[in-house]
Amino acid sequence: MNFINILNHILRPLEWVVAQLLTLFHHALVTFGMTAGPSPAWGIAIMCLVLVIRICLLPLFLSQMRAMQRIQVLQPQIQRIQHKYAARKDPRSKEAMQREIMALQQRYNANPLGSCLPSLIQAPILCSLFYTLQSLPAIADGNAEPLGGIDHTMAGDIESSSIFGVRIADSFGTVASPQSRIIIGVAVALMCLTLFAIQWMLIHRNTSKDAMVSPQFRVQKMTVFVFPAIYVVSGATLPFGVLLYWLTNNLWNLGQTLCQLRWFPTPGSAAGERKARRDYEQDNRRRAAAGLPSLEEERAMAAREEAKARREREKSAASRNRKQHKTPHLAKRSIVKR
Repeated sequence: MNFINILNHILRPLEWVVAQLLTLFHHALVTFGMTAGPSPAWGIAIMCLVLVIRICLLPLFLSQMRAMQRIQVLQPQIQRIQHKYAARKDPRSKEAMQREIMALQQRYNANPLGSCLPSLIQAPILCSLFYTLQSLPAIADGNAEPLGGIDHTMAGDIESSSIFGVRIADSFGTVASPQSRIIIGVAVALMCLTLFAIQWMLIHRNTSKDAMVSPQFRVQKMTVFVFPAIYVVSGATLPFGVLLYWLTNNLWNLGQTLCQLRWFPTPGSAAGERKARRDYEQDNRRRAAAGLPSLEEERAMAAREEAKARREREKSAASRNRKQHKTPHLAKRSIVKR
């Protein structure tokens, strides 16, 4: 038994749930007036299913972003602790460094696993949807058992359904129509462009300036081109229904990335600086609406108050010095009189 079969066996219960949801969405679309049997309703049901699953996973995404933000805020303090023990290579010093870092993370409730756990939960669900779509040809041919509400007849209907003039079961290598190949090529191109945009924005807009000078950053920049190239190769062999799944998922990820750059950017990155400017301007507008001085005026007032206090301190110190200089002369005069 190879790894794929083992993974399919583990994910089988989730695949059953995904198949049930797919038939439920199709039934809802038919209820609202779309054609039953082989029709574009199955392609739209696939895209709706991806969107609903991603919406259900949205709280995990928000939890992941908050966890990552807390870790990023603590990075300067973690680096100072690491620099403190940089010259010590003995096991006791390493343990002490780890204890200090863990104590810092516990103090600010910044668990590194909190940013990884949502991704670990999302991956099986999305993989189950992917494998459900891939198992449709085998179910339609009778080479696999029915899955959830998808039996032999329904799998055949899904396989025969077309959207944008391309059957869900067709791939770039199996279609003969030039128009169908163009549509599949456009879908693959959009998949590659969205993935490229996501990775480019995360690397160039959400990476701190300190991290950009590291050797790892040069390796990360290469991944911007590697993964879209893999899409080009795999996209030519995958069924159009799976391409619809990947394209819808990538469009959702692109929207999530834009939200991440706007509300959860990495401190010190280009996106982080833009958010700081937006927050600054928003705070000034809030102050103006409340009749309060702007941040610039408040800083100017604080600077004037500090300068005034400094002058008062200097004046008081000069006055004390003059008194100290006069005191010896008065003491000498009293001695002479005596």
